[in-house]
Formats: sequence, C-alpha cells, structure tokens
Amino acid sequence: MDVLSFGTISDFINKEVNNRCGLNVSQMRILLFFDKNKNEKVAMGKMAQQMHISLSTLSRQLQQSKTRNLVEITRSKTDTSKHIHLSLAGLRKANELKSELCLIEQKIFFDLDRHQQNEFSQNLELIIESLSC
Repeated sequence: MDVLSFGTISDFINKEVNNRCGLNVSQMRILLFFDKNKNEKVAMGKMAQQMHISLSTLSRQLQQSKTRNLVEITRSKTDTSKHIHLSLAGLRKANELKSELCLIEQKIFFDLDRHQQNEFSQNLELIIESLSC
C-alpha cells in the first residue's frame, strides 16, 4: 500500500469541496468544527487547541474575507478573549458542505459494495485511533 494514497484522496476531496462549495480547507474545517459542536460559542484559544492549530493560524484563517462572512466574533465582557460561532450564512454554508460531502463520499465509494465501504471505514478509524495516541 502506498501511504501517499491518503494524500491523493485528501486532494480529491479538497478540490471537490472547492469546486462545489467555493471553500478552502481551513474554511471547511471551521464549518465542520462548529457543525460537530452544535454551533456553540467557543473562545478562540479553546477552538485553536481543539483543532490542533496555533492561535495565530486560527486568527489568520478567520481574517480571510470569505471566512469573516461565515462566522461571528464577539469580545468577552469579562476578559480579553474572543468568542466565535457561525453566522446565519455560515450555518447555511455548513449545511451545503455536509450535503456536498455526502455526494463526494458516494463518488469515492462508488465501486465498493456496502460491506467493502464499512470495512474500509472501520479500518480507517483504527488507523486514526492508533495515530491519536
């Protein structure tokens, strides 16, 4: 097995998302982060930590003009932190992204039967778990 195949799959997904939704990788990650967390407001520092990126990287990503339209950033009234959640436009874009990701997944797994798809997913989860340790 060529481990670089994972990069090929990742590149395919990123290109499809960009073509279908007009999103780059960081925008996709931000939308999926909030979708997973039910769009709860979160402090920037905590969000960066949970996304495994630096605070400066997150800040740079949030400053992109298109990303600014997807999120709302508010300053805390009790300290210097900033809190983020998706705007209405961001929620709509997150729903669009999830729908498109389902179609992309169908395209990726088109030649595999249900059993092969499940087996692949289970093995991939095992790999991700072992790398997370």
